[in-house]
Amino acid sequence: MWKRTRPLVAAVSAFALTAGMAWAQGAAPPPPARGRGARAPRRGPVGPLPRLSDGHPDLTGIWNGFGGSGQTAPAMLPWAAKVVEERRAKNGAEDYEARCLPGGPPRAAPYHTALFATPKLVLMLFEGNTHMYRQFFVDGSSHPKDLKPAFYGDSRAHWDGDTLVVDTVSLFEKSWFDFPGTPHTKDMHLTETFHRIDYGNMEMDVTIEDPGVLTQPWKIHRTTTLEPSFEMTEYVCNENNQDPGHLNAAYSLEGGAAGKAAEGVAPPKARKAPKPPAGATPRAEDGKVDLSGVWVPTSTLLPSEPSYQPEYQKIYEERKASKGKGDPERLCLPDGAVRINPLPYKIVQRSNQIALLWEGNTHSYRRFFLDGRAHNLEVEPESWTGQSIGKWENDTLVVDTVGFNDKTWLDATGKPHSSDMHLVERYRRPDLGHLTVDLTIEDPTALTKPYTFTRSFTLAPAWELQEYVCEAIRQGVE
Repeated sequence: MWKRTRPLVAAVSAFALTAGMAWAQGAAPPPPARGRGARAPRRGPVGPLPRLSDGHPDLTGIWNGFGGSGQTAPAMLPWAAKVVEERRAKNGAEDYEARCLPGGPPRAAPYHTALFATPKLVLMLFEGNTHMYRQFFVDGSSHPKDLKPAFYGDSRAHWDGDTLVVDTVSLFEKSWFDFPGTPHTKDMHLTETFHRIDYGNMEMDVTIEDPGVLTQPWKIHRTTTLEPSFEMTEYVCNENNQDPGHLNAAYSLEGGAAGKAAEGVAPPKARKAPKPPAGATPRAEDGKVDLSGVWVPTSTLLPSEPSYQPEYQKIYEERKASKGKGDPERLCLPDGAVRINPLPYKIVQRSNQIALLWEGNTHSYRRFFLDGRAHNLEVEPESWTGQSIGKWENDTLVVDTVGFNDKTWLDATGKPHSSDMHLVERYRRPDLGHLTVDLTIEDPTALTKPYTFTRSFTLAPAWELQEYVCEAIRQGVE
């Protein structure tokens, strides 16, 4: 696998924005980023089109960004064209992506994107921008009524032959769905089609309809290539962008958000979990226990105290005394692989990989690789969530994770750990409505002995994850 360094700062987004606008005006294109550009292959690897168990194309893989071809400028109403000119004059200072907020579809960042497909759900997992995800429901469902506008909207999909058609509505009006900052209204309607031509090549067509902004539908054609030997890293935009005040000279933050940013974000409130359903443990197509579902934690604090080395005990006592000051979760930084919050989690399972989606905190994800690979920390030696390799031991999924940084807290009280932390999780689904996870932390730098505890979750079969964007709350833009 390709060894590379961690992306640096959100200012990269601002630079790319400015360069992108210059490009649109006829200047030279921006320098290549880690995704598409000089390094991107023009044609992907050859091979037959893979298919899911239901016969539809399997879009799963890591794709080299979605580059544009034959793209024309949108035909806009005069007021919308004026907005774009005003945003260009400010060099994109109002762009939310430069503030570590989602760009909103169909905006494409110059980073890799993973698609993760099952017969009823396709996930789009982002490496760049905010390291979040989109969900395309392919289960025959319609858009729910009374949707709350969101950065990524609500996406329902269906197959038209071998082409996945994704219909997205209820997009947050303030989001920027392209680099120049073309505005949109609450009535914006987005249609995307994904056509995997063969093993290594995919086409995507985008149609944007918004009569309040556009005089006619805006159509965009994109292509991408598969990179089977590539692995995405954990891009945490907000890690190096905790003072958005460097953009304040261009315009004032809305609603006194600068003060809110300094104070951090209050912990999210839990929704009352439904009574877990009764029934037998479900199984996947390969016969393994099916862990899929939306899961609600029964508790977020750890049930006992770790046995710390003196240096780390001192750190822990100082954090407890500070009453949450400096808590990375309040600053919209990832909780990591141990800490959880009261909002639900979702497991999406394939035989060779499992995706664990977070509703709360940074609305991000973890991936458990079950394809027999070994840990490879040359790709990324330290990260917030580490690198997770899984295997089945009878009906228990064992997940082994290493490669952590030392920045996360193990829970809200401030329990520390070092970058030597080694985490083993054992996932068991004893019946339909319950999930139990046994965790063991080995960390000789911070602990005098291994720390073991158990967490439990209950199934919420009628729930779906909502879009919780901590940084939007912190900056007062929602």
